[in-house]
Amino acid sequence: MDDSRLDTSKTFTGDIYLEEGGERRSIRIDDNGWLRIMDAQVLPTTLWFGCYQEDDGDIYIIKAFTNGGSKDDRVLSLNDDGRLGFYSGSSRPWRICKRDGEALVPRSTPEAAITVSTKGGRVWTADNRQCKAAKGAGSNFVVHIHKVGVYRF
Repeated sequence: MDDSRLDTSKTFTGDIYLEEGGERRSIRIDDNGWLRIMDAQVLPTTLWFGCYQEDDGDIYIIKAFTNGGSKDDRVLSLNDDGRLGFYSGSSRPWRICKRDGEALVPRSTPEAAITVSTKGGRVWTADNRQCKAAKGAGSNFVVHIHKVGVYRF
């Protein structure tokens, strides 16, 4: 992505959780690079959400952000079956908004129910312990924002 289009006022680090049946479950990257839904007591993987301005609105590039750094520049994307995982050389853009359709404003929102989708309209969906992008309503994901304005790590 073109760093001149990076909007640091909307770029942040945070954790993702799935809310389901009154329970909050963490999202982690497994040993194979897939996003997985874990039990409530397992700590989530912190992610970097880099916001880039495009002519048709903001898009996000999502990377792992653990121990102060990224894991070999892999970017969150999806495979042919829609499973969410991290790939080298990918630049998959994501749209992120609050679940009610309003814009996500990280500075004023330490935690928010969100919808994450591709430009084509596939949304993040829980499928057992897997995270997928699929057509439909999507699942109830929440982001807990740690820090806004993280440019590089």
